[in-house]
Amino acid sequence: MSTVTSLRQPEVRSLDDDVLVHLRETFSVRAPHYDATTTFPHENFAELGKLGLLALVVPRSLGGRGAGLSETSRLIHAVAGGDASTALLLAMHSLMHAILRDRNPPIYETVARAAVEGGGLLNALRAEPELGSVNRGGSLATTVTPLKDGGWRINGRKSYATGSPIVSWWLLYARTDEPKSRIGSWLLPARAQGVTYRPTWNHLGMRATASNETHIVDVDVPADHLLNLTDATEIAAPPAILNSWNGILLAALYDGIANAARDWARRFLLDRKPSNLGAPLATVPRLQSVLGEIESLLLINRTLIRDTAHDIDTNGADASPRPNLVKQIVTENAIRVVDLALSISGNHGLDRANPLERYHRDVLCGRVHAPQGDSIFTSAGRASLGV
Repeated sequence: MSTVTSLRQPEVRSLDDDVLVHLRETFSVRAPHYDATTTFPHENFAELGKLGLLALVVPRSLGGRGAGLSETSRLIHAVAGGDASTALLLAMHSLMHAILRDRNPPIYETVARAAVEGGGLLNALRAEPELGSVNRGGSLATTVTPLKDGGWRINGRKSYATGSPIVSWWLLYARTDEPKSRIGSWLLPARAQGVTYRPTWNHLGMRATASNETHIVDVDVPADHLLNLTDATEIAAPPAILNSWNGILLAALYDGIANAARDWARRFLLDRKPSNLGAPLATVPRLQSVLGEIESLLLINRTLIRDTAHDIDTNGADASPRPNLVKQIVTENAIRVVDLALSISGNHGLDRANPLERYHRDVLCGRVHAPQGDSIFTSAGRASLGV
């Protein structure tokens, strides 16, 4: 693959704290509207593109920053503190770039160019209406037919197309309809004729992600859009890069929500002065203790994310259960943090005029993102036992 030298360089070459604070504060102002109306956050992604952050993971040789997991997780954490729906697609986009950067297929230069120019978002299409989570097995209904010219024809339905209004390419997981079926991934242009989206997304949390159902009818893609292909009878472990980045970026996302909940609770305790107390709630020892417990959970999260991301950046992608155990621990700690914040805020925390109830709905989504808790613990147990 040739080196691209003519691409526009990102306006921001480092993620300093001022940039992260700006993103968090700006996105937090818009988040209530996006959540209430289920409007997709186009403005947020326009700003991320202008700052060059959609190309954060793109190699420097292709005009991006070439960021590792540590820097990327810092970005996801900050964005999640402002708007979790934006952070989810940004995390998936960054993950897909890490995967493609690792595999370095010829088509990646085109994908990288779009990201450097401020767009070209990526995500994956894996789940299906009848199948549920791909991680739990089952037969894929989405099929890909080999064509005589070496290309492929795709037909099927996919669930949970996060970012459907803006994504440019999907990494589609499907099976071939050959006599001996194979399973693989293809790069599917999201706006190709024959690709349509049904507005099915109406969930409790992450309401602005537009994770709609996708219908794909007779969509032809060229040969170079094939990313990988294996025998359908082979049960392969997730690539180490997927295992590493998925676990840590999701952990960073949900910890970002929890930190925002902590900040809101702290301000509430400092500002709220009930007449029967005659002093701020922050002076009450019991409430001080609750905030202390919140801080202890966030310390655990921060340490796990930072140390694991640093190890992966230093030593390479980690195929062990560790990244997903971090995701599991951090997610449950984040949920607990928001619960504790609600416990000290009373009706104020559940009032839609305040963001805490949105944090509560968004953070619960961490439990359904694959891999889920039981799968993570089973994998870790087997690794420990050596079976």
